[in-house]
Amino acid sequence: MKRVLLAWELGDGLGHVSRLLPIASALKEHGVECAFAVRNLIVTHPLIARAGFPVFHAPWVQPYAPPAVRDKPISSIGDVLATVGYSEPDKLMALADGWAAILDTFEPDLVITDYSPTAALAAFGERPFVAIGDWFTLPPGNWTEFRTFKQSPNRVDPSELMDTVREVQKRRGKPVPDRLPALMQGVRNFVVTIPELDPYHEFRENTETSPLRPLPAALSVEPTQDYFVYLSNSYPGTAKVLEVLATKPWTGEIFLRDASDAVRAHWRERGLTVHETPQPMDQVVGRSRIIVHHGGLGTLEQVLAMGRPQFIVPRHFEQMRNGTFAGKRGVATLVRSGNNFQTEHVEKAMGVVFDDPGFAERAREVASELERRGPFNLLARITDYILSTLNQN
Repeated sequence: MKRVLLAWELGDGLGHVSRLLPIASALKEHGVECAFAVRNLIVTHPLIARAGFPVFHAPWVQPYAPPAVRDKPISSIGDVLATVGYSEPDKLMALADGWAAILDTFEPDLVITDYSPTAALAAFGERPFVAIGDWFTLPPGNWTEFRTFKQSPNRVDPSELMDTVREVQKRRGKPVPDRLPALMQGVRNFVVTIPELDPYHEFRENTETSPLRPLPAALSVEPTQDYFVYLSNSYPGTAKVLEVLATKPWTGEIFLRDASDAVRAHWRERGLTVHETPQPMDQVVGRSRIIVHHGGLGTLEQVLAMGRPQFIVPRHFEQMRNGTFAGKRGVATLVRSGNNFQTEHVEKAMGVVFDDPGFAERAREVASELERRGPFNLLARITDYILSTLNQN
């Protein structure tokens, strides 16, 4: 029986495992034995174990930036890697050996990586790996070095990162990649979103870009309320959004992730409708004029397909860029990330969508366009490619 290890090393939340699980389930149906190695075992174990897959805890390091660069902005994935061992040979050596131990224990015939460069490093030259991700977690693997995604330069010299990789692989007696982005390339890679949400689409090689599964159909119903809010209560900026909603005559409903009963009760006392559990997206989007969320690609993509305007409240740079992509299509407004906004910015950003019917018109046009191009089903093509690769080995 062929074996595949599905690896998640960096990042947070459930998004990475949510992309990997359908692939594992599809491979399992074809007789492939799958196992996971994940960054956050506590959060993801129930999902993975429920699906019947064994789980390893991935090697983990607390992100760290030396004082000399700590005040400079992270401007590339290379700068991210510098915070997790790629500028310190001893630290990267420990992580690579940890991944190698998992590979030697499970002995996979192929590795699927999602934001897992060190898993790819441990497999490099010895086991084939397929990389999946989005624009941020999977920059083009054919680049000679990671390019910056901000106007500011890299805060760590890319050559320093490559020197660290060479040193570690030399110590381990393992093959050395000719460039750091090769850890994102693999025998093939898949960007799991629509091309419009991938600013690197034109630069990629040996890549396919598409949603993993068919997107929701474009809505034909008219909205009956003003908004639906899906935000994290733990993000400080969320309270500013809710404060505006509590003072406006706008109607709608809210789901707050990470909220306690006391928090929900507080906002209900302010006159807001706050749900205790997530709501079916097709229904709640269908009855709302505008969808308010943090700008995760999954939610952004679904709402684009359904044809509603969006207001993005990004927590970090990646989500802010996602919102910017939608904003360029004229279907979304956004505030600055990192809680760098005030209530008046929320009021203005939402108000312009309500006042300008062009947002709704453009959102419907985008949804119709996506529907014409669909149905999308990258999952089937990923599965077919992996099965073909396994059968060749």
